[in-house]
Amino acid sequence: MAKCVVHRAQIADGSLPSICIVCGDRADHRLFAGVGSPSLAWAMVSPLFGLLAFWGSTLRDAGQSPGGFPFCERHRNYWPRRARFIVFGFVSLLVLMGIGFAFTPRPAPGEEVEAHWMLGVAGLWLLIYLPTFLFMHLAAVRPTGGDPGSVVLSGASRPFVVAIESEQKGDEAKSRRADAHDGPQKVARPRPT
Repeated sequence: MAKCVVHRAQIADGSLPSICIVCGDRADHRLFAGVGSPSLAWAMVSPLFGLLAFWGSTLRDAGQSPGGFPFCERHRNYWPRRARFIVFGFVSLLVLMGIGFAFTPRPAPGEEVEAHWMLGVAGLWLLIYLPTFLFMHLAAVRPTGGDPGSVVLSGASRPFVVAIESEQKGDEAKSRRADAHDGPQKVARPRPT
């Protein structure tokens, strides 16, 4: 798995190469154009909120669009599947803990607090959910950074990264040829008076 920089404009207009970002096969689906739009500043305040905001928006924007990242038929549900586990797993952890706290009886003065059994279920779910969540998130193709003009995509397939890099090198070569063709620009200097 590799890392590459993708221009936000290419995500929005669908001009990325038709190579699946997960496996490198031919991609017929364009999904999640919203990943190309600038992120909310508040999501950067907390990594947990940023992470849940990304996976939550993935669940919301699971439909095909004219722009977005290229996915093959086999991987078109790649992000929604992970998003369902991550978001619903986190919500279920909060619900289990809330039920456990709500049903834990108040102890009489001088008695020990006896926690409701649902808190034990929540603790067990946490032990299962946390490592699975970390593995699923860190092993996934995912945006890991960016700036106003681009998104850093980690875990992308090698063929996709090669296509993006060759496209970017081609754009740089065109730009250099255009600069060389225009020749050096003469700057008019003011005459002393």
